[in-house]
Amino acid sequence: MSSAGNGGYDFSQLFHASHLSYSPGSTFLATVHLNKIIIRSSSTLSIVRIFQCLLPPESSSKVQPLDIAIDQLLWSSDSLYLIAYSGKVRTGWLFGLTQDGRGEGGEVARLGGEGVDGLVKVEWGKGDREILTWSDYGLHLTIHDLMTGETRQIQHPRSPNNCHTYSPDSRHLAVLERHSGKDFVGIYDTQDSYALLRHFPLGLNNAQEISWSPCGRYIAASDDSIHYLLHLYTPLGTHLVSFDASSPSFNLESASHDPALGIRCFSWAPGGRWILIAGWDGKVRVVESEGGRCVAIMAWPNRTIEAETVVWSEPRDWLRDCKGHGIVQFDRVKTPASLPFVKSDFSHFPPRSGVSHICFDTKGTYFFVRQDTQPSLLHVHSFLPSAQSSSPDIKHIAVLLFSQPIRSATWCLTRRKLAIATRSGAVFFWDGDGGWVDDDSMRDSTASESKAGMMEAVGIPTRVNFKTSDIVWSPDGTSLGILDKSSTQFCLLYEEYTGDTSSALGVETTSQRRWDGIDQLSHVMEEDEDEAVDASVLTSLAETEALWTQRRNGILA
Repeated sequence: MSSAGNGGYDFSQLFHASHLSYSPGSTFLATVHLNKIIIRSSSTLSIVRIFQCLLPPESSSKVQPLDIAIDQLLWSSDSLYLIAYSGKVRTGWLFGLTQDGRGEGGEVARLGGEGVDGLVKVEWGKGDREILTWSDYGLHLTIHDLMTGETRQIQHPRSPNNCHTYSPDSRHLAVLERHSGKDFVGIYDTQDSYALLRHFPLGLNNAQEISWSPCGRYIAASDDSIHYLLHLYTPLGTHLVSFDASSPSFNLESASHDPALGIRCFSWAPGGRWILIAGWDGKVRVVESEGGRCVAIMAWPNRTIEAETVVWSEPRDWLRDCKGHGIVQFDRVKTPASLPFVKSDFSHFPPRSGVSHICFDTKGTYFFVRQDTQPSLLHVHSFLPSAQSSSPDIKHIAVLLFSQPIRSATWCLTRRKLAIATRSGAVFFWDGDGGWVDDDSMRDSTASESKAGMMEAVGIPTRVNFKTSDIVWSPDGTSLGILDKSSTQFCLLYEEYTGDTSSALGVETTSQRRWDGIDQLSHVMEEDEDEAVDASVLTSLAETEALWTQRRNGILA
């Protein structure tokens, strides 16, 4: 038995890191080790630059340099700058990849600090050189223009999380704000110094999230977890749609249904014609943005009743049997089948109930759902027959069952492939375009079963205690960063994907530090701070990064 559509996997050695982040063009990999920011070539893992996150000498903080915990690494869109943020000291450091800053650790600038100057969040804006920062206590959102040195403040943002959203063309920024105890949305022009264009109130009790539709015509706003209520507005502030438990199409089977609690999360389908609303009641409703009619309701009982749904189950003790080596196909379970679950728990907040995550693939034809009462399961659905389809045709095509709770799941940006981590010594892949070549099984398969893809487990060949806690795809889809945060180490998995044409750009894709397939990864590589490329090599890598970014934008357009 063999897998079709992929040429196998290869691993790098282990390295120290507590966080990692690929550059937008996949040429560079930024990692955190203690208070150091290490920039590497993602193909060879050779060190390109090393920076340090340090507090100013006059700081009254008792935090030692090695105890500064970096929570985020954020690349600029052109990969020339990198932000490192620490929530512990509420500070962000801006580093230039091709320039030396004047700061103590090589930073170009330092943002935040102590007291009211402390930051609770930092991110890049959509402009060429703009940084957004949120102050503590919800006082203000500040836009820093690195080109001019000017700043612009937006007062009283509701929250740094899920409470701001850009229009699809990045021309406008919508911010959820709190004024005099009421919620408002402010629309700001990013090309006119963030001038205020509109400011309109929301008809919600306690707004929690806003999101601009991919088509640019709507802004969705959801209420708190007690009230099941979602409003759609135009960017000019005109109210269009209200969707709640009293809506005629809220429940397609019965006129009476009390969701008990409100909306937990929602996600726009690519194109903006539909919005998927996930509630604490464990159901996902597909609502048309024009008219607010619910066209489908999805629920996942403890048994799968659809005959066409394929259940893939992780083989028992496979890691022990294969000693961490090799690729193992998941077992196929006969349906209908009983699925493991845990009871809902409403004794604390947030309660253990409902759908916690909805995520579409790049083309919007597939999505996966995860719910809290089934922590070791992922439900994969098809949404559109093709990217050009005018109406959804939702099918529950696969259930992915693991032996441990899921810690991370993410789609590849270049194709329909899903990577999953479960705090085990392995990483798992569901490939919607793949399939196992087996003559006996193919004779019995049906057309609907063939859409269930290929599900496989890949053991990480290491003698040290490595438990996968987080995974990150490279934007070009050729490698996967695998991180064990508890032991602060990582490795890269390189995929020999036959459909890739990276050689056309002259980009090196063969690592000089990969596992050779014979010896296990026995130890974590120590860093050599003197091992850094010279300026000419760095310039060449930066040019390669620009090529990859252009190619990636072409793929995703």
